Amino acid sequence: MSENSQDGLTLDGEEDVADAADASMADAKSAADPEPVADEPVRIRVKRQWVNLRGSSLDARVGDDLVGTMGNDLRAYVGKPRVAVLATTSGAPADVIEAIRRDLADVGFHVEKLDLPSGPGASSTEALEAVYEGLAESGATGDDVAVAVGDVRALSTASFACRSWCGGMTLAQVPLDPACALLAGVTPLALDLPGAERMVSQDGSARYVYCDLDVVEAARTDEAALLARALFVTSAMADSDKAFGRLFDRANDIAALDRAIICEQLVDCMKSRGKVISSTSVAVRQSIDYGMTFVHALRPLVGEGVPTSTLLAEAVRFLARLSVAQGGLSVDDMFAQDELLDRLGLGYVECEMDATAMAAALKAERFRRSNKFMLELPRSLGRVRLAAVEDDQLAEHTAAWCAAR
Repeated sequence: MSENSQDGLTLDGEEDVADAADASMADAKSAADPEPVADEPVRIRVKRQWVNLRGSSLDARVGDDLVGTMGNDLRAYVGKPRVAVLATTSGAPADVIEAIRRDLADVGFHVEKLDLPSGPGASSTEALEAVYEGLAESGATGDDVAVAVGDVRALSTASFACRSWCGGMTLAQVPLDPACALLAGVTPLALDLPGAERMVSQDGSARYVYCDLDVVEAARTDEAALLARALFVTSAMADSDKAFGRLFDRANDIAALDRAIICEQLVDCMKSRGKVISSTSVAVRQSIDYGMTFVHALRPLVGEGVPTSTLLAEAVRFLARLSVAQGGLSVDDMFAQDELLDRLGLGYVECEMDATAMAAALKAERFRRSNKFMLELPRSLGRVRLAAVEDDQLAEHTAAWCAAR
């Protein structure tokens, strides 16, 4: 028997043919089975939440595919559609604006466009006057509707205008970032006067908030997302221990950008903020500003380079330690809040600060709005109250805070 005919061996030519056949079959299989495409994000079903406001309520909706679905809601609310004012900032996405315009027109509204002010000046009384002038030019009355698309300053100013236009005009808000979704409808920003910032305030007046997760970019990681996370913490601390516990359990998933969990927390936070500001107790309502005195006081000292989210996180850390020193907050609760802030990725202020200047700034900020020096101090998880702080205690804690920078 020849060598080439032994079992288990092939001729040289046969081996080449076999290799070519195998390669051809592999290529055919690759063409028939293309590379798998990454899974698209799971679409989040819309969650609807009635949020209590003082004397009214807000219909908040959070989820995917909300843009282009508000026309029927607004038509049913006003009865007979006539004018719909579509008020937008210059930075609003053109495709979002067009989808809303078509939706309103399809259900019978005559759409009038209005440009909302943007930037820091959007919170001024001059900006409010410009919105009034736009409403007048549109011919809208108290029986008509407005849809505002923009950032928190623009939507807050639109809320002021619609609340007083012809005794009250129905307003639907479409926020462009998650922090705006939490603030503009429930607790709109106060207006600025020349030389007197944030002195003109009012309760929320929007009837609807449509928080589309694609429009606000729920999985973003920029300052707007971090500020929303800081607001999650302050709102839960002002609401209840249960609200704090739910946020604590969700914190890792929020940091991991789980869209479904972020949706749930946005709804929960709006509900918490509404519960606080609609309380019959003045002391409870005041707790909605937990940390904000610190933020406004230190902003001129640290400059614009420090994000508001970081300042707010530092504020609640500072206030928690001050409360522990007064015997109000337990050390365990202070550490629980610290851990929550860390889980959410909220950082620390790193800059040189003079303790005397810091204490003076905190006092000046409070005395702008009150004759008594009191700060928002947490007394337990889910309970924040204004409390008096003695000068020596304030000096001790500002010195410790500045030394730790």
